[in-house]
Amino acid sequence: MIDPAGTTAPPPRRTDRWLALFGVLTLLCGGVFLFSVTRSRAIAAREQRAERTIRASLDRHGAALLRGDRTAWLSDVDPVLSGELTRLYANLRGLQVSGWLPRARNVRTGPRWSAEVQIRVCFSTPACPRTPETYVPSGDVISARTEWIVTGDRAVLTAFDQVGADGSVPWKRTALRFATGGRVVVAAPADQGGPDPAAWLPAAERAAQVADRYVLTAPRPGRYVMFLAGERQWKQAVGEDREAAAFVDRTSETTAFAIVDATALGADPRDERLLRHEFGHIATLLGTLDNRDEWAVEGMAEYIAYAGAPVKTYVLVEDARWHVEHKNWTGRLDLEWSAEPTERFGYYAMAFLAMRCLGETYGEPKLLAFFTRVAREGEKPAEAAPATLGTPWDKVQSTCRPKILGWLRP
Repeated sequence: MIDPAGTTAPPPRRTDRWLALFGVLTLLCGGVFLFSVTRSRAIAAREQRAERTIRASLDRHGAALLRGDRTAWLSDVDPVLSGELTRLYANLRGLQVSGWLPRARNVRTGPRWSAEVQIRVCFSTPACPRTPETYVPSGDVISARTEWIVTGDRAVLTAFDQVGADGSVPWKRTALRFATGGRVVVAAPADQGGPDPAAWLPAAERAAQVADRYVLTAPRPGRYVMFLAGERQWKQAVGEDREAAAFVDRTSETTAFAIVDATALGADPRDERLLRHEFGHIATLLGTLDNRDEWAVEGMAEYIAYAGAPVKTYVLVEDARWHVEHKNWTGRLDLEWSAEPTERFGYYAMAFLAMRCLGETYGEPKLLAFFTRVAREGEKPAEAAPATLGTPWDKVQSTCRPKILGWLRP
């Protein structure tokens, strides 16, 4: 091309072409990015709506459970799950469920919505607060992988796969039967031929009345819950130890179960002292999780078991005599505990005698104050004695030694 001046115009610059191409690519990439962001936000919004809907369904399940409405409990459940969910409902109602704190996490879409669900339950307690530790105690938490059909504001449960251990009381997966009194719930596997909860209830009710006198928590336990373990459940809980007749499983600060080896040789539904001992643990330790100073913990439970009975009627007097003779006992009350089965009963006996001496010498109110400082708050006896018993610990021990030796004379 020739300009009016007769000179030749320069050819178009390649830079202009590249700038144009860059602009087109920028617009395309920007559009793709905007579409991607919009799509991601839409998916996130759907997931949030689904999570709210699933959570609302879990809340409705909890409300139905707490008011005892089984029909409403099953209303948002696929019929294929009705058997499993009916069993869970019956167990929770039988155990006097008093709290239901659900949460849903990792909600994802697919052929159906999936969610990891955790539900903290409380049993027979006036308060079930949500705290940072709410979902820590596995024994009180239902954990399950779930699937849902979400339509509008309704979520229907179509899969419920529980994960994690069942715990010492198998209420999450096993059908149970119950006997309920004014202060105690007795549970047992529903298997035909297993232990009968109703046979254990009268002694349990009497034991609870005694244990209530020593409650150190406010408010007191709503009901004491005990589980009659069959041979299989006992082995799962403690192994092969059939010498221990029962134990208390404090699954959280608000829940404790008394587990009884109900099929062991000599298991007796009328054994009120055994049940006093286990309920005594619950009455004095509920609200704590650590085992501090077993001599105090077990001694107090034995003290409650034999409250009002003469020392000479104590079943382990001979074990105490053996311990004094063979262990060269010097008068120490806070003995270091031994896990050796051959020595177990002797340590139980000496712990009982220590607590009996403290109770008779200084009175039960001072005994309970001392126990609180030592077993619940972790103080050493030498620190707790002056403030609670009004006497230095060395003096307490020197006072109790002749009394205990006197009780043990044939």
